[in-house]
Amino acid sequence: MRRFSDSVQVRLQEGEQPAAGPPPEAFIWRGRLYVVRGVLAQWRERRAWWHDALDADEAQVRPGETLVAAASEQHVWRVEASPGWSFAPGVYDLAHDESSRGDRWSLVRVAD
Repeated sequence: MRRFSDSVQVRLQEGEQPAAGPPPEAFIWRGRLYVVRGVLAQWRERRAWWHDALDADEAQVRPGETLVAAASEQHVWRVEASPGWSFAPGVYDLAHDESSRGDRWSLVRVAD
């Protein structure tokens, strides 16, 4: 399993949705469109809050916000996807982060 923290654009499935929210239907990673063939699992995990703390502009840091960031979670979707139907599928973990900085998706892991 390789780890990443690459930002991705995600298209969500339409129609009836589970309580966890709509699953990913496709995503763009490194300029290539990946079509999701199936959702293998989903869970919630703590965000890597220290990235926000390290990247924060001193003018934007307010006392107590670090504690809020540390308690934040992200929703992770493990999907089987491929860059087109003629390619073998791979397993990708996509994280959905709804933080104070906005609604963001990132690719966090790729199974070898």
